[in-house]
Amino acid sequence: MNFKIAISQINTTVGDFVGNKKKIIASINRAKSEGAKLVIFPELAITGYPPKDLLFKKEFLEENRTTLEEIARETTGIGAIIGYVDFYKTEPEDNTYDTSLSSFIKGHVLHNTASLIQNCRIIGKVYKTHLPNYDVFDEKRYFSPGKQSPIFDFEGIKIGINICEDIWSNNGPTEEQVKKGANLIINISASPYYAGKKEIRRSIISNKARTLKTPIIYVNMVGGQDDIIFDGSSYVFNNKGELILKGKSFKEDFIIFDSLDKNRIECTENIPKNIFDALILGTKDYVQKNGFSKVVVGLSGGIDSAITTVIATEALGRENVLALLMPGPYSSKESIDDAVKLSMNLGIQYKIIKINKIYQSYLDALAKDFKGLKMDITEENIQARIRGNILMAFANKFDFIVLSTGNKSELAVGYSTLYGDMAGGLAVISDVPKTFVYKLAHYYNNLKGKKIIPQSIIDKPPSAELRENQKDSDDLPPYDTLDKILDLYIEEQLEADEIIKKGFDKKTVFDIIKRINKNEYKRKQTPIGLKITPKSFGFGRRIPITSKFEK
Repeated sequence: MNFKIAISQINTTVGDFVGNKKKIIASINRAKSEGAKLVIFPELAITGYPPKDLLFKKEFLEENRTTLEEIARETTGIGAIIGYVDFYKTEPEDNTYDTSLSSFIKGHVLHNTASLIQNCRIIGKVYKTHLPNYDVFDEKRYFSPGKQSPIFDFEGIKIGINICEDIWSNNGPTEEQVKKGANLIINISASPYYAGKKEIRRSIISNKARTLKTPIIYVNMVGGQDDIIFDGSSYVFNNKGELILKGKSFKEDFIIFDSLDKNRIECTENIPKNIFDALILGTKDYVQKNGFSKVVVGLSGGIDSAITTVIATEALGRENVLALLMPGPYSSKESIDDAVKLSMNLGIQYKIIKINKIYQSYLDALAKDFKGLKMDITEENIQARIRGNILMAFANKFDFIVLSTGNKSELAVGYSTLYGDMAGGLAVISDVPKTFVYKLAHYYNNLKGKKIIPQSIIDKPPSAELRENQKDSDDLPPYDTLDKILDLYIEEQLEADEIIKKGFDKKTVFDIIKRINKNEYKRKQTPIGLKITPKSFGFGRRIPITSKFEK
């Protein structure tokens, strides 16, 4: 390779054409100043990813194209590979009765596109061939697949450009481009993170580079977009399949290099660190990209609200986090003390608002109608909903976002209160199993070198403290058992009999599965949650609420 290449791993926002353009042009200018001949950006860098049904808006598509043209004018003396949406007229399909699409969209074809620009001209386009349509991906709803896998002669090097899923496929565009003579493959991606995803990516791309004896540059998006988190982690592999360069994870990065003759670098993953960093990035971007700066958390003295508060503080700064301690008739002194201690350790503002009188006013108001009936979950949920109301009052008055604190295990089996502890704008740990919440707590304390999260929070038996001497174990199997069954049923999608064959109690398995299915209605009303596992309770899992199927 006889010229420098720059990788620009940027954090874009869907629909922020001005902001995205500014970042792209800044990277182009930096690449030029450092002597690069080519700078590479992620998939759909101009629009942000995923734009979803904004792709059905004529103005969105046109602004995307105009932005590309404006960026192209800045490429004097340099080449750039930029992801955007190409579209052109076609004969409308016979979908006269489809009133969900405008006549403009009916008469146009859209492509997920990589544009090769040099010296202010678009000199090549590549359309994404393999359109993912699983989990969080829905690209066939919008895009038409490309039919060609061209190569380009750029500064004496034959390069093959493809997009995200194209490099994951066997005998796909990458293989075709190498057969055509490409001696460098460049893949631009918007590949979301989940635990273990980085290792899968590296293995696939490394094997492909080694098998094809062709170096591969992989450029991935970074940043949070609603529930999805992009980790960056761009890579360069040599023709032996050895990793020789790596972009930062969960941070923007700019890498410039002029040689593929570099020593192999080792790359090991720390899963708790990756998940912790992902949640920080997802929280920060969700809050700030939606125009907020501050959050409020209901801090109970339990492990879930502790981890949520820690993540918020790391993401937004201690001055932007308010903890509300709302003790009720069954709150222990130890829990209140733990919540105060954590707040002081983090340096965040906290307020104590007792709910006893408010709770009693509810009981008084309902006494006539509830006369002769035993206290049950109704009274427990009233306490949770009072706390949810107080949190939302602070959010409304002071322009905060409420961060709800429920974990994946609770959300799975409905161990939460609708309009109570589920209230909020973002469910930070809703995809984190309870057992892993503890791992995050240990990781954070080890990272800081001291017990920021008090050991008493970690050690105490989990409890909602909504009735006398309540423990989670009164209503649920041990979390170690629960989480293993949830993983097998939700993420590995095993049937009940397959799970039982792995040694789990039949009654427990069927009880958990019944709870999961019964509480679909609750999950449909939970705040958006950050995805960090292969199968979260978000867009990628579509189960009907009304269903008699319970297996």
